[in-house]
Amino acid sequence: MKGIAVLLVDDHPVVATGLADALSGQEGITVAAVAGTLAAARSMLATESFDVGLVDVRLPDGIGLDLISEFPRASGGPAWIVLSTFDLTEYIVVAFQRGASGYLLKTAPLADIVDSIRRVAAGGTAFEAGQLSAIAVGRVRLSPRERQVIAGVVASRSNDEIAGDLGVTRKTVESYLSSLFERLEVTS
Repeated sequence: MKGIAVLLVDDHPVVATGLADALSGQEGITVAAVAGTLAAARSMLATESFDVGLVDVRLPDGIGLDLISEFPRASGGPAWIVLSTFDLTEYIVVAFQRGASGYLLKTAPLADIVDSIRRVAAGGTAFEAGQLSAIAVGRVRLSPRERQVIAGVVASRSNDEIAGDLGVTRKTVESYLSSLFERLEVTS
């Protein structure tokens, strides 16, 4: 199995060193480089290839989200996961709009970070249901019924439970979800 090469971009030495050490012990994951600034990350991205980039929002020389736009996955850049202390809808929406594959808080357990790295390296996403709801509200105009369906998903309700709550059939809920997945360009 080919290893997942990770670029870690964070200006807090304790976070960067601690996370790099923790990730280096995970099977199939290699922290190939650590950068503390946008300039250092840009230099590395111009000369090296990474499968996944973990990037903080605020860096000493700018906004880490800029890297997502400048080095998109579609153009050979890494799959980006924003790793931040800020649980702000605005940041989540902008990260998604710029092409991030995920958004995690720095308080996330190591197992969640590892799982997210593996998921985005394989082409998936690492957004929580609540984050997807915030993205939906920021990106797409939703009907009141669509908001109710999303609220059910965020509350971890099954399709049958959502249908019962809304007084519709399970097929109707599945139809709403299918339409939302397509409009939001997500798969689950």
